[in-house]
Amino acid sequence: MKLSKMFAAAIAVVLGMSGCARKTDTPTITILLRMMPAQERFLRDEIVPAFEKEHDCKVQIANFDNQWDIERLLRLENEKKNPEIDIVKTPFEMTRVLVDKGYIQELTTVTDSPTAMQDLAEYHQLASGLGYIDGKPFYIPRKLESRILFYRKSMVADAIAKYAAHKQDIDTRLKALNGKGFPADYQLEAEPGEWDFFDLFAVGHIWANETYNGVKMGRIAHRGAPYGGTALFLIDRALQLGASKEKILEFTADEVSEMFMWEHVFVKEGLYNMSMWQDKWKGSDIYNGIKDGKVFLAYLQQIDCFNVHGWEDDLGMPGYLPEKGDMGLAVVPQAVSLDLNDEGEPQISGSRAISTGGWWWGIPQTSSHKRIAYKLIRYITNKENQANECSKFGMIPVRKDLLANVPEVFEQGWVGDIYRTSVEQLKINELTTVPLVENYADVARRYVDAWQKLCIEYDEQKDGEMNVSTMKMRLASDFASSMETP
Repeated sequence: MKLSKMFAAAIAVVLGMSGCARKTDTPTITILLRMMPAQERFLRDEIVPAFEKEHDCKVQIANFDNQWDIERLLRLENEKKNPEIDIVKTPFEMTRVLVDKGYIQELTTVTDSPTAMQDLAEYHQLASGLGYIDGKPFYIPRKLESRILFYRKSMVADAIAKYAAHKQDIDTRLKALNGKGFPADYQLEAEPGEWDFFDLFAVGHIWANETYNGVKMGRIAHRGAPYGGTALFLIDRALQLGASKEKILEFTADEVSEMFMWEHVFVKEGLYNMSMWQDKWKGSDIYNGIKDGKVFLAYLQQIDCFNVHGWEDDLGMPGYLPEKGDMGLAVVPQAVSLDLNDEGEPQISGSRAISTGGWWWGIPQTSSHKRIAYKLIRYITNKENQANECSKFGMIPVRKDLLANVPEVFEQGWVGDIYRTSVEQLKINELTTVPLVENYADVARRYVDAWQKLCIEYDEQKDGEMNVSTMKMRLASDFASSMETP
């Protein structure tokens, strides 16, 4: 998708500083980012002013809407006589892409190598290490990020209580889908932290077939807009099922087919809230679904959980829980295949390990104020500023002095629950990441496209019964590529 003239003009307005403004004695630093409104206000109002005063500069913020647009915006910068972007908030999936295309400056060319190494040593080795590309440091970490399972405690308890009444119907539906029904010796676990995909199917079926707030509907949700957040959910599930980087890129692996088959089943059986794709849900849309009683369970990032719970004394973060104290959190369910073997066990028994990612700060090659930009990044991520931001918005810190002492640094209660669950998920993930390849953006788009075509739009009456074999055939014929993996 190419940028339209209107979009390019809009970006010019957002970034809009004249060339002469760059030549004044007071430098203006432009940060290109995407943040929640409350978090952007925190940066602009509580961090930036002190830095501006100390360094006699101005800092302005420009926004991008979709992470796939960063590459296009930096390409536009390369074509300008007076480029304007000095810092880019970069999602992990785009870090290599931007470096391989020559858009990001290596940190040791911004400051001297000993200083860069000393500064990076302040960050946790996982966070700083993921900012290296081919052994060279290009990024300073902003935050680590992973997904965890959010659920409403009361609604899970309700499903558990009603399971016996629905068990036979659930087994019948599963037999129609995989020919065998429940796995051998199956029982629905009471604790979501012990669930696998069959448990998720069971509670989703109960919720979809019981009347709540006067209506029956699917009550499970994940991001469904055609953007990176949806692709990340799908790729995470393929990783859980054991897909390697090469298999994820090929689209023909059994693990990838099983992932899409589960998605097809959840859509077909009405377990997902259909507004996910009809209204192209992003994070804030899931929040509102929770608030309106339309979503009982979702895959959320840490900052999502903070926004859903909210702060009683902060009008900017009012919260979305219908009932305070009803927020449950757990690591993600274990991945297993829908297909069972002759012994009644899943053909594939995966893990709970999804990708660790997050956001990093990078300095474009075209930046006119690289040294001040580097100082601003370091200021944003100093101990005091990061502790304040993390405690307010639920970010997983990247500094050693904070991450190593999460229980001591951050209060307990629901805040502690978010951090405790998130750190547990990160430990499970270990070094699991999405494939860092130059064409990741194209791969991500095709995952979302395949999800749309084979899970949402697929018509079994017209196109034939969907099963794992059919799914694999369609993925191979319609979406597989011969891309080389670096």
